[in-house]
Amino acid sequence: MLTGGFQNTATAEQLFYPLKTPQKAAAAAVENKKQPAKTEEFPQIQMVDVTTVSIRPEEVEAPKLLNFFGYKIDLTSKIADLKDSYVKNYGQTKSHNLMVARFAEFKTAALGALLAVLGVPSDEIENMQKKAVRDAVKQNKLLFEENEYNAELLSLIGGGKKRMRAQNRVISDIRSQLAIQAVNLRMEPYSKEKVLEIKLAQCRKILEKFLEEKNSLDYQYQLVAFGVN
Repeated sequence: MLTGGFQNTATAEQLFYPLKTPQKAAAAAVENKKQPAKTEEFPQIQMVDVTTVSIRPEEVEAPKLLNFFGYKIDLTSKIADLKDSYVKNYGQTKSHNLMVARFAEFKTAALGALLAVLGVPSDEIENMQKKAVRDAVKQNKLLFEENEYNAELLSLIGGGKKRMRAQNRVISDIRSQLAIQAVNLRMEPYSKEKVLEIKLAQCRKILEKFLEEKNSLDYQYQLVAFGVN
């Protein structure tokens, strides 16, 4: 009777699949719980010993040739002269003349950079600076003593008033310049007491020179008195 209408060829299992799906999902979950959990496999990591890395003991050498606008200049043979020039200019940085001191500072900086490029270590450059200061201090003391010697000798021997005023002015200027340089060198300042001590020492030297001259004249007089040619 219904054979002439719509025919559904699906089976009963296919028709009622949505009703049975939750049951199958529950059964699958129970089976998963029964199975042991699998551990994840990670790739093996091979450790590297960093102590096996070799280190080159050689130090970096300074360039022997300098490239200056395309011209290669060999300054290794001039290192000794450059060191002497550095010491001289570093001493001039303590000059009483501000312009001379600033120009010497510029030259010292340039020479120091050049010596560093040529491989001169920093401690050696520092030692050269100390040597320049020691030499400048020694020269300052010597010049100050000579200046006071000339001042005392001039006051004893004398001369024309105009000439003495000019010479005293020069001596006073030199005294002031050396005092300024002493401050730049961080020396003990030339106080009035110290200047008087230096003057006294120079007067003793002058006295010794006069005594030597007197003895020389006495000896010549005796030779003349006894008729010895």
